[in-house]
Amino acid sequence: MSPLLTPSTPGSPAPQPVTRQVEVPAPPSWRVRAGAPSDTMWTITGLCWDRPAATDRRPPIVLVHGLAVAAGLGVPVAGRLAATGTVLAPDLPGCGHSSKPEPVPDVAELGTAVASWLPAVVTAPAVLVGVSLGCQVVLEAAAQAPDWVSAVVLAGPTVDPGRRTWRSQLWRWQAEQTTQSVRLKRIQLTDYRRAGVRRVLRTFSAALADRPEDRIRRVGAPVLVCRGTRDPLVSDQWVADLRRQAPDARLRRLPGVVHAMSHDNPAEFARVIHGFLDELATTGGGVDGARTRVPG
Repeated sequence: MSPLLTPSTPGSPAPQPVTRQVEVPAPPSWRVRAGAPSDTMWTITGLCWDRPAATDRRPPIVLVHGLAVAAGLGVPVAGRLAATGTVLAPDLPGCGHSSKPEPVPDVAELGTAVASWLPAVVTAPAVLVGVSLGCQVVLEAAAQAPDWVSAVVLAGPTVDPGRRTWRSQLWRWQAEQTTQSVRLKRIQLTDYRRAGVRRVLRTFSAALADRPEDRIRRVGAPVLVCRGTRDPLVSDQWVADLRRQAPDARLRRLPGVVHAMSHDNPAEFARVIHGFLDELATTGGGVDGARTRVPG
């Protein structure tokens, strides 16, 4: 078995999450589009798991969900990751219990909001973990706030350049639905209703127009790209290409794992994340011997 898939030493049971609300400035580009005043604020609501007494603490981990869902998507994996440190899972603006800005923010504006939120919720550089659309958001946040980001994990990154059309995505989305647990489908339905159909469609359109292969070149922190072998939305070629665009990245393929791995394959996903962080702590970060700064 690969060392990166070996379970880390178990800690004490993870704490129960608490809810936090933080106000962040609305991104300048959004204010221009909205005709909003310069002091407009957005409220980001999120969950926080913290175990201050942990002796084997890792850097704080931030879980960013996918299209129009909310922090609940990451609860199963967060419970495992929180055994060794702080984990935070925000509802992106427009989702869950966070502000519902109009017009609907694009990917870059969501990333700007996360970059503004980080200094208010962590005291050390964090590991940003994006799932699906969340990958596009965390890449922007990492590019904008490099001092607050120690590493980036991309799980099922969207959107494959060869599949950036509504028609191509529709049938793959239908195939991806067949891989989901009943519980996940219920969570999605609740979250989609809360966000609203129009917001879901406009955010999806913004995701199709986004180019994460360009954005990842601006990320200096170590990056881990993950793809589950049962993921019909993300191709092997795409994750390999994305890995090559990053200054410092590695790729892991997870056998039998689905697109929504943070919810439906939390044990496998947590082992890979912990293995990645152990690798960085041991080697000083980087790939092929290159070293990068990691939290002490």
